[in-house]
Amino acid sequence: MSTKKKTSPGKKKQESEEGNIEYKWKLIEPTATRFEHLVSQLKFRLLEGQGEAIYEIGIEDSGYPRGISEKELKLSIATLEKMAKKLDAEITVLRTRDGESGKVAEVLVRRLAEGEFLEIRVAVAGNVDSGKSTLVGVLTRGSLDNGRGAARINVFRHKHELETGRTSSISQQLLGFDSKGEIVNYHLIEDHNWTNIIEASSKIITFIDLGGHEKYLKTTLFGLTGHQPDYVLLVIGANMGIVGMTREHLG
Repeated sequence: MSTKKKTSPGKKKQESEEGNIEYKWKLIEPTATRFEHLVSQLKFRLLEGQGEAIYEIGIEDSGYPRGISEKELKLSIATLEKMAKKLDAEITVLRTRDGESGKVAEVLVRRLAEGEFLEIRVAVAGNVDSGKSTLVGVLTRGSLDNGRGAARINVFRHKHELETGRTSSISQQLLGFDSKGEIVNYHLIEDHNWTNIIEASSKIITFIDLGGHEKYLKTTLFGLTGHQPDYVLLVIGANMGIVGMTREHLG
């Protein structure tokens, strides 16, 4: 279990019976029967989130951030960790904050990798020279560009792309996360092949890098439709704004 940062309070909307988010005011020393019910509830939330669930501890069902003492929060997180272990999952405390009369915590519960993984597909679009391939290269390799295109070299597939610095085909790059939310790619010293990333990951983001030049518009449109992305990341160069093919991709 890992802990991240502290932030300030805020009321949330009413808890939904569907989805992967669960509010719990306290989880302290439940009876055996109550514990089994809580585990079943967690299992449902994990199924709803395809292996991931968010538990908001210290928050009432109404969304009111009532808060609990630090001791109660520690005991509640310990109970949640026991619940997660029953389902071969791990927890990570994403953030803690002050409630109205105590502490509130947001906790991620994620199933451990079992040969299967959750995949999110993100198409990367935008005008030519906006930095799409460079951004993907930096995110998947964990090192900044040197100002001369070093980061995008790992994304390009053809010789002419290396020579021109422009993507003409569809390239896919993986960014893997383990069950604790840590990025797998950055721990692979040299070999970033897909097999190594997938084997170590419980969640994968597949970046679909698309061409930004007008002459490759048909290829880009095929990437946006044929590769079935869940999201589209529209990259806008800070030095150019919304111009050219960016407008086409928006429309």
